[in-house]
Amino acid sequence: MLEQGFAFLLPNLRRAFFVLAVTTGLTVLSLKRTDEPTVACSSVNSGPNDYRVLVVGESWASDGKVFPDLPRAVSRRLGGRGVQACSIGFNGRNSRLLYWELREKFPRYRLYSLYDGKAPDKVILMTGVNDAIQHVGAAAYVEFTKKLVEYFSDAGNVEIISIPRVNERRFKPPNLFSRMKRNILRCFYDGCDFQVNDVYRVALWRDHPDLHILEFDDFIDKFEGHEGFYTPDGVHLTDEAYHKYGTFIGAAMTLSLNDIQRK
Repeated sequence: MLEQGFAFLLPNLRRAFFVLAVTTGLTVLSLKRTDEPTVACSSVNSGPNDYRVLVVGESWASDGKVFPDLPRAVSRRLGGRGVQACSIGFNGRNSRLLYWELREKFPRYRLYSLYDGKAPDKVILMTGVNDAIQHVGAAAYVEFTKKLVEYFSDAGNVEIISIPRVNERRFKPPNLFSRMKRNILRCFYDGCDFQVNDVYRVALWRDHPDLHILEFDDFIDKFEGHEGFYTPDGVHLTDEAYHKYGTFIGAAMTLSLNDIQRK
């Protein structure tokens, strides 16, 4: 009798522990980080009619890693016109956390104060790496990427860089708790798969074909064979690669005919 009762309770206990684990993981997912975002700016050939570029993202956008190469490449395309570029980087944030923290800490008047009160001509969004390696789910990545685009609705143009190719399979979370959370969400949202870069990308293309996307693959098409561009964590580029990345973005982002003709 006792064995029958235990056999009856065991599946229920398993379900209870699974629900508790998932709930804990989802709760932690929404917690805010305490470290502050970083702001960096760089100007090239500065003048009264500068072209204004804003880069927003996670750690890849932090500390002006892609400067001064990005504004320099844009200035060349604009025939020497002045370019003022600023970046705001939210280390470790997925798109959901980045969006809410951006709204809280950078209302538009503060954003535009970087450009003497003017809206940027171009916004570049560098997001998705943390969404993929944290396994927040393709739906969340799509939802909050779209919200980020809408947040800059009064900017000249917004372009999203497709999720960079990083070593998702061998990424090592910083501690045991992060590892447990990642594994729970990986199975809850992503079918226990480690490599979800393409899944998240396709979901964004499918649900919002109207968005303007820069293909990271035109810079690095896959991680394997290009390990030298990355630091040992397999998630961040080396300093040299970041500078090349800045040149790539400046050369690849869309410029209107009016921008090119206007000096």
